[in-house]
Amino acid sequence: MARAAQTTAGARNRSSLAPARTGRDVAALDRDRIVEAAWAVVDREGLAGLSTHKVAAELKVKQPALYYHVTNKQHLLSLMVERMIRDSARAPGEDLPWREWLRAYVREQRRNLLGHRDGGLVAASAPPTEQLRTDLFPHLLEPMVRAGMPPDEAAAGVGTLASFVLGHVIYEQNEQTRAFMEAYSVNAEQAFERSIDLILAGMMESISEDRSA
Repeated sequence: MARAAQTTAGARNRSSLAPARTGRDVAALDRDRIVEAAWAVVDREGLAGLSTHKVAAELKVKQPALYYHVTNKQHLLSLMVERMIRDSARAPGEDLPWREWLRAYVREQRRNLLGHRDGGLVAASAPPTEQLRTDLFPHLLEPMVRAGMPPDEAAAGVGTLASFVLGHVIYEQNEQTRAFMEAYSVNAEQAFERSIDLILAGMMESISEDRSA
């Protein structure tokens, strides 16, 4: 009986400590740390190996602590991509003409996606966050709108560029599709640059037509 009482008391003591540990874990976390840990897991194990359990282990915290900052794996993927888009948008100088600003942005976005294992697949799997819709995407449109492009056409142009960059990266990160792509181009880098030239030329033509109308 005495041993059973001790065992019960010990279990109660451990139980009473668990919330305190989780509270300390929560206080030590923020979304930036969680996103960095998630990319570390993907770089090591690929998108298929990503889970909130593994991210918690990477951070050396209990899994419930993550849920104060992310709701589930899909939300985590969205935050990973939001962070990448935000970082890419910081790269171009604000004083660049709109074509050069967009060119610098998509180059940086491609570089960031290629910098992570399965970067393209992660981006393709991530629903857009509210922050992306209300803050980041309008920021990407500003250079074109200032140059006189109607907002709906600017949105269509940026969306076309985003879709192209994502598809190109997915092809580049797959050995077979990369080989197929390079069979019709000198290399992936030149194919990317040539395609960006064509998309930007179409956007420039749209601005010229609107001004002459």
